[in-house]
Amino acid sequence: MGKCLAPFKFMLKALTLALILTVTVATCMLVSLNAQAAQVRAAVSSPELRLITEPWAPVSYEESGAAKGFAVELVEQLQLSVENEQQIEVMPWARALSIAETRANVLLFATSINETRRNKFHFVGPILSSKISLFALAEDEIEIERADELKTVGAIGVYRDTIGESLLKQAGVTNLQLASYPEHSAKQLFRGRVRLWCQADVAVASLLEKVGEQATSVKPVFVLDEIVLYLAFSKGTHQQVIEHWAEALTAFKTSGKFKRLYTKYFDDTHLSISVSDSVDILWLNH
Repeated sequence: MGKCLAPFKFMLKALTLALILTVTVATCMLVSLNAQAAQVRAAVSSPELRLITEPWAPVSYEESGAAKGFAVELVEQLQLSVENEQQIEVMPWARALSIAETRANVLLFATSINETRRNKFHFVGPILSSKISLFALAEDEIEIERADELKTVGAIGVYRDTIGESLLKQAGVTNLQLASYPEHSAKQLFRGRVRLWCQADVAVASLLEKVGEQATSVKPVFVLDEIVLYLAFSKGTHQQVIEHWAEALTAFKTSGKFKRLYTKYFDDTHLSISVSDSVDILWLNH
C-alpha cells in the first residue's frame, strides 16, 4: 500500500514546490510593479514643469502676449503628448537662465551646452544647430583670421549670458558690450556703438528685420563655434518626466512632423543634425 502511495506523495511534493515557486514569483512581480507605480505616482505628483524660453526670433519670441517661434511650436506639440498644460513664458535669457539654474521642474529652451551647464541641467535633443559668428557692416573692410585679433577690433556687441559671451571670454576678449535683448546689439552695430555683432546665424535675418535692416547690410567675418541646441531640464526634475519628454520628441521626429516644422522656419543648412531621428538624454553631471 505504501509503495502505491509513494508516487502520489512525490507528485504532492512537486505540486507544493511549484505552488511555492509561483507565489514567490508573483510576489516579486507585485513588488516590482508596486515600485514602478510608486515612481509613476512620484512623477505625476511632482509640481508641473514650468516652461521658459527667450525672445530670440525665429526660434522663440512673443507676439501679442503669446509665445511664438520654431522651438515654441515644437514644445507645444510635445506638451500634447506628455499632457503638460503650462503656458510658455518668454523672458530675457539672463533671467530665464537664473530661474532654471536655481529651481527644480523647469524646462528651458532652446539651450546650448557647455561644461558649466552640464553640471546644472539634463539635456534632451538635439532640436537645432547653428554657427555663432561675428558680423560687421557690409561696407566694413575688416578681416579676422584668429580669435585673438578680436581683442583689438573695438567694441563687440553680444547677448548677455549666452554661449557667444562665454566663447568670447574664453578667448580672452574683454571689449564686450552686453545686451539684455538680442536686437539691442544689432541696433548698436548700425549706430556705430560696436564694430562687431556676435549672434547665431539662425537668428540674424529675423533680428535684422526687427530693427528695420536688410540681411545684405551685414556680413559674417569670423565663426566662433557651431552649437547644438537642446531642451534643458533643471536639477530636481523627476527622471520619468524627462524620459517622457524624450519619448515624445522621438515620436515627433520619426513621424516626419519635426522636419515639416523645421522647414517652416529655416532652410536645410543644418537640417541633418536637427532632424535626425536620434534623440539623446544627456544626464546632469554629478
